[in-house]
Amino acid sequence: MLKVEQLRIHSAMIHRLDNQKEQNAGLDLSDLPLNMDDELRTVLETHTKNGFEDGRIRYAYFSDSDMNQVLTESYKILDDSQSQFVSGSKILARLLFNAMTNKTISAADVAICLANCNGIEYICLLKLDYKDNYISEAVDTPSGRYIGIKKLGSGWPQLGSKLQKAAFIKRSSDEYQLIILDRQKSKSDEADISQFFQRKFLNVELIDDSKTNTTGFIKGVRQFVETAAITPQKKKSIFDNAVNLVVNTENIKVAQFVESQFSEDLPESERKLYIDSLIAEFERNGVRRLEFVKSQEIAQVYSRKRQIFLEGARLEIDPAIYNDSDKFILTRRRDASGEEVADITIKGLKIKKMD
Repeated sequence: MLKVEQLRIHSAMIHRLDNQKEQNAGLDLSDLPLNMDDELRTVLETHTKNGFEDGRIRYAYFSDSDMNQVLTESYKILDDSQSQFVSGSKILARLLFNAMTNKTISAADVAICLANCNGIEYICLLKLDYKDNYISEAVDTPSGRYIGIKKLGSGWPQLGSKLQKAAFIKRSSDEYQLIILDRQKSKSDEADISQFFQRKFLNVELIDDSKTNTTGFIKGVRQFVETAAITPQKKKSIFDNAVNLVVNTENIKVAQFVESQFSEDLPESERKLYIDSLIAEFERNGVRRLEFVKSQEIAQVYSRKRQIFLEGARLEIDPAIYNDSDKFILTRRRDASGEEVADITIKGLKIKKMD
């Protein structure tokens, strides 16, 4: 999950990739950087911000780093944008065009931008699929006034629409090398990233983050309920809802979960504070995406109660308590005779009933 706090596009190039034309007739490469006025800069920054914050972004590493042309050209640009940006962007555009051999792939412009997002320099590749644009047209006829529809031609996606494909490449390789967005699913691709973009063009391996996201989701809720100024009943309700979601739902939609936990009857400023605080906890605890497939391993941990049979006692423990080290710790060891024993620490639980 990535929240854009600050974004600025320094420069950009636009290249035309019309793969519907025969051979290379549809490849039209610009020789000059884009002249950006405030309006055009806003358009590109809005598309870029929406791409970064899309719930379906994935983090990845480049495969075959020594031979990966996209990585090589991107790093050349990031290392020396003054002399390499124009030529490098043309190479990247040609590589993407060469990967678009299938006519079912949409023709597009590709915007290649140098941008700073949250203090990190990125090369942003935005595939802006062509969309037919129409406008009403009025004419006077012998029979009266007629208003019809006129096709203006192909244009970029509107600012409110979601990009289908984008890549955001950074220079350092800690945690990840690039972020990928691809909203077009393929039934033959379990990773939900269509092959021409992931394999043929970028040649990357996605980071398997289901366990990281699921663990961070539970930890984030736990951290939030420990510090939030809400009633104990509300804290328990939010945590129970999070556990139930992980156990019973395949796909976790973070924003939908967060918004559903706080009544719309609350004052808007108060509700927003709770929502922002919970999302911030998710980010701090490693949730990378707003939508992700849960980890079955983590779900199984929370799907059943634990029963511990001890000499003279039997404990049945809710999984939410068992996996909370601030409330329950079981330490196995062997005593002097070599027999397995356990030390159990239980903290802060309310006594509901005692016979």
